[in-house]
Amino acid sequence: MRTTISIYRHLGQYLDTMDAEARERGEPEDTTIDKHFRSGVYLGVGMCNIILSLMPAKLQTIVELFGYKGDRQQGLQSLMKVGGWSTDRHEPSVSTSAFPFAFLYPRSYLIMNN
Repeated sequence: MRTTISIYRHLGQYLDTMDAEARERGEPEDTTIDKHFRSGVYLGVGMCNIILSLMPAKLQTIVELFGYKGDRQQGLQSLMKVGGWSTDRHEPSVSTSAFPFAFLYPRSYLIMNN
């Protein structure tokens, strides 16, 4: 578990550094990084942060002694990047070119939740 958290944190820092360099060039993010790699890193970073932040307080103090701290807001922001959520929408925006069957999502969601 320790190695997994460390790897995801390092990869998250790598993405942040590369995106900062891309913003200096006037691009929103570094397009040379594979989108599947990017989404996997954001998913891992987000889940590590959320899991660590949801631990009971007594266990959190022990885990923090080893240098691990979970930030729930940062974890949710990482998952929002992966899921396509933005602050101006309550649902993810899914491109039908990337996901040809995305038009089924709202219907299947309504069917499963009724």
